[in-house]
Amino acid sequence: MMIRNGRLYKISRIISLQYYIVEAVLFLSSWSALSVKGLQANVPLFEPRENNVSFYAGDTATLLCSVTGLQTRFVVWRRTSEPNPLTIGDFVYSPDDRITVRRVEDKNEWNLIIKDVQIADAGIYECAVSSREKYKRLVLLRVNGTSRRFNSKGSAYDKDQDSIKSQVIMSGQTFVSKGQTILLTCNATGEDFAPDGVDWFIHGHKFNHQTMPRVRIYDPVVDNNKRTLISTLEIRRSIMSDKGLYICRGPELKTSSLTVHILDGMYI
Repeated sequence: MMIRNGRLYKISRIISLQYYIVEAVLFLSSWSALSVKGLQANVPLFEPRENNVSFYAGDTATLLCSVTGLQTRFVVWRRTSEPNPLTIGDFVYSPDDRITVRRVEDKNEWNLIIKDVQIADAGIYECAVSSREKYKRLVLLRVNGTSRRFNSKGSAYDKDQDSIKSQVIMSGQTFVSKGQTILLTCNATGEDFAPDGVDWFIHGHKFNHQTMPRVRIYDPVVDNNKRTLISTLEIRRSIMSDKGLYICRGPELKTSSLTVHILDGMYI
């Protein structure tokens, strides 16, 4: 009887021990979940917004950026081809009086506004969070080369297409931190019709996907009414040797170029 009671005692001890282990696991799981939620609440998060927008010359362009979990941080807008910020929080740093920032609190938005937008404004803009970590998103702004006008009935139409001359305008980042993405755009306009295509040259060599596997050229966006073609070049996970001259050649052998600098470290 004593042996039997001893075995029952040991069994009850084992059951009790297992019970406490289960309780401890459940407690730690709950605590971990709360900790993760707390950490997530302190981490800036970009909510989905359109990051490829087009406007007519003369329109007011709006570039959207929605961020949650800012805490005491600021939202910083900059053009990736320029070293200085355009806006920091509510403060407009740019001397261009066409540029403002519009805050929409209920949507957590800090939107960049460019009044009377022009072709020269086309390019890649960066919405970033002022922190040591890399919290940012890129917005591609396209500007159609013709202004939008309105007739007596209030309907929109484009100004005389005969005034359009062939041209090539290249835009994008000139300073990129190592490991970040290089994104360049080439806006080519034909005199009579949209160009059939453009040629990209990297460090003096024409793009070849076999010899340049890290480089991607996206399918061009063609607008026959505007006689324009927009081509985009992308290099992900940039390395130091990616620095150099990038050239886009369009109709009538007209070219536009940018020199890209690779920075060895985080650049803000």
